[in-house]
Amino acid sequence: MIKKFPKILFTVMTIGYIFAIFSLFVPGKYIYGLISLAIAGVINLLYISSREYKASINLNKAKKLIEKNKIDLAASLIIKASQYNEDENAVNNFFSKPFKNKEAIKATLIQLSSKLKEYDTPYFRYIIAGFYYTSGDLKEVVQILKNIPEEKRTIKMVRLLGSALFDLKEIDKSLDALSEFDPPYPPMSEDELAIVYGIGIDYLTKGDKEKAMEYLNKVEARNPKFGNVSKILEQLGEEEEPN
Repeated sequence: MIKKFPKILFTVMTIGYIFAIFSLFVPGKYIYGLISLAIAGVINLLYISSREYKASINLNKAKKLIEKNKIDLAASLIIKASQYNEDENAVNNFFSKPFKNKEAIKATLIQLSSKLKEYDTPYFRYIIAGFYYTSGDLKEVVQILKNIPEEKRTIKMVRLLGSALFDLKEIDKSLDALSEFDPPYPPMSEDELAIVYGIGIDYLTKGDKEKAMEYLNKVEARNPKFGNVSKILEQLGEEEEPN
């Protein structure tokens, strides 16, 4: 069974469906359209049988069930999702839109926390940390992520940990955590940008403007709009100018 579905197959599937549709309007191309449709269909079937798809479906169902206050079923689906496939992007998407039922979120969190010993993995901890963060319990976010061995923490885990520590005004600890993934090259991905940006903001909060500008300039060079970094650097530049 496929765990992680290759992105290139999504492209092939999409092109196959598009070509199959347009071939219907081109005389003499029906056979090619049928072949394209068959290939796209096979790829589609492979995807919906993949662990990645099943995990995503379970998370989507769980979110709807939480809003309906069906806590037990929602928690069980989240646990199943964590066993099917470890996809931190799917977790981030799960929490991307705010939940309306705040009490149900807390109840789901209690259910999942009670299962932590049984299903303890870094990924499952990341899910629980997301619930704590959504609930506003930053100290528990730190606690749940700090208990993941450093060598098993991913960049997304450290990003969340650094954010929680910063909000708790534990700047030195935030800086130490984010530094685990400080790239030795210009930041490329969104996660790397967030890490470098976070380090820059930590230094700025500590009053070290020189180090702050060093890191924030790296972010601006890649994406001037990330975290309003250009405006922050502009303000810092104005402060440096003599009266």
